[in-house]
Amino acid sequence: MKTLGLIGGLSWYSTSVYYKTINQLTNQRLGGSHSAKLFLYSVDFNEFKILQEKDDWQQIETMLTTIAQKLETAGADCIVMATNTPHLVADIVRTKIKIPLLHIAEETAKEIVSQKVSKVALIGTKFTMQHAFFKDRLAKFGLEVVVPGSADQNFIHESIFNELTKGIFKDETKTKYLEIINKLKQQGAQGVIFGCTEMSLLITQVECPTTIFDTTAIHAKAAVNFALQ
Repeated sequence: MKTLGLIGGLSWYSTSVYYKTINQLTNQRLGGSHSAKLFLYSVDFNEFKILQEKDDWQQIETMLTTIAQKLETAGADCIVMATNTPHLVADIVRTKIKIPLLHIAEETAKEIVSQKVSKVALIGTKFTMQHAFFKDRLAKFGLEVVVPGSADQNFIHESIFNELTKGIFKDETKTKYLEIINKLKQQGAQGVIFGCTEMSLLITQVECPTTIFDTTAIHAKAAVNFALQ
């Protein structure tokens, strides 16, 4: 079994889901009392949030590269950034380490293609919805991507930082999300990417009017596949 290097704390709520899912899948594959071998470096989310609000992605890249290098030195066989938005700098981090970095958008694209979906909605932070790092990777797999309008993007972005990353999950927020997802479905989306790792804690597949591509679950499964290949 290979050893995973997780960068967590962005937020710790979704990191806890990663940790649980990776260990559950490992046990399902290997049986007995098996669990995953991993290092977890959990950051102070507030430090990251301040840099993000300043749009200081160079400093974020420096922070994440330093952490990835520490995990590599500790003996990790790959890096898993346990959240979506920081993948904006993932390509730079990749160039500064000698071990693989499992990119959340690449793994999500593979899963979407495997389900024969060609047009998909993407919701997440404004950084994820507006920047190219996620959408471009989906496009490389031949996928058409739709995102919400500006007002809905603002609502989603604010709810992520004011509620979801703080462990606050309101029924009225869920209702608004479902309205937004319905609009995107009417635009032809055959599924919706939860491009924020806390969204799966807000809405379940049973409640959603279209197929959910949960980046947390997809990324965690890819990490286990890497560790056990």
